[in-house]
Amino acid sequence: MANPRVFVSSTCYDLRYIRENLQYFIKTLGYEPILSEEGNVYYDPQIHVQDACLTEIPNCQMLVLIIGGRHGSDFKSEKTSITNHEFREAIKNKIPIFALVEQAVLGDYYLYRENLNNGSIKEDSIRYPNADSTRIFKFIDEVQSSTVNNALVPFRDFNDIENYLRQQWAGMLFSFLIQKNQQDKVEGTLDVLTTISSRVEMLSSQILKSVGTPIAKITATLYDLMLEDEGIRDLAFMGARPRPEHILKYGSYRICFKAIKGKALRIEDDEDEDGNPSYSVGGDGSISKARFNRNSNQYEELRKKMIDVLEEGEVQLEQYLLEASQGLDALIELEDEA
Repeated sequence: MANPRVFVSSTCYDLRYIRENLQYFIKTLGYEPILSEEGNVYYDPQIHVQDACLTEIPNCQMLVLIIGGRHGSDFKSEKTSITNHEFREAIKNKIPIFALVEQAVLGDYYLYRENLNNGSIKEDSIRYPNADSTRIFKFIDEVQSSTVNNALVPFRDFNDIENYLRQQWAGMLFSFLIQKNQQDKVEGTLDVLTTISSRVEMLSSQILKSVGTPIAKITATLYDLMLEDEGIRDLAFMGARPRPEHILKYGSYRICFKAIKGKALRIEDDEDEDGNPSYSVGGDGSISKARFNRNSNQYEELRKKMIDVLEEGEVQLEQYLLEASQGLDALIELEDEA
């Protein structure tokens, strides 16, 4: 089983104890820490050692960025550090970044920002007790000005880092599970829409074959009523795709579902966090009590309207059920195959 790879980006010498603790912490979670000084990075003899670090980042799933008081070595001949470029590489590859900065360095950064536009003070004339270069502050600006992945959290010791990462990674897992659940619902809805589309096409064909007959006109009207009903859409989402004769034949929402699916509805008495009734429905046949009650009432009203349509068309219920069953045999067979 593949484990998430976490790249740790920071200067090495001044933050070596932080990096050691991070390595241990990441391992305890079952993830794979990637630290340049631990031999986790493949140093291709044909490329620069700093490029080798950048090459490793696209192979990782997360990057932890620690900003301390030392700027570190420049990236080749540029005036930015290798850490700057590791951050940019992660942004380029859309890798989640969890960035933290030492609290004391952040205090110096605020002092730097306060005097940045002060014409009477030269930038290099101020000594910052916790930062060896103003380029650190420019890097902080770069992180915070990024359009994405721009959260920057201060820390005092490793406990702050550990607590922050635990919370963030738990939140990321929660977000993934929620998105997966939403994706499943969307896929289920698309399946329902596909089925409805196929049914409409088949129904249109069937009606064209019997244009002008009372049953065809009544059936079209009944389907119009059904398409407006939320409870009927819920039945389709749960895999029970009713036809007009189902609703006319079965007197309750619960019985209609069981007759089509061959199993009972799973009614759940659930509430949201505030104690309000939930209106949830699942593709597995589960439905909240509040939603079931609403759908049941709407089902009874729909059934009455459909019976009224039959009466207005001077068609007996038994007659419609018989003729609909005979006239839609081909349609039913096609639906069963689908």
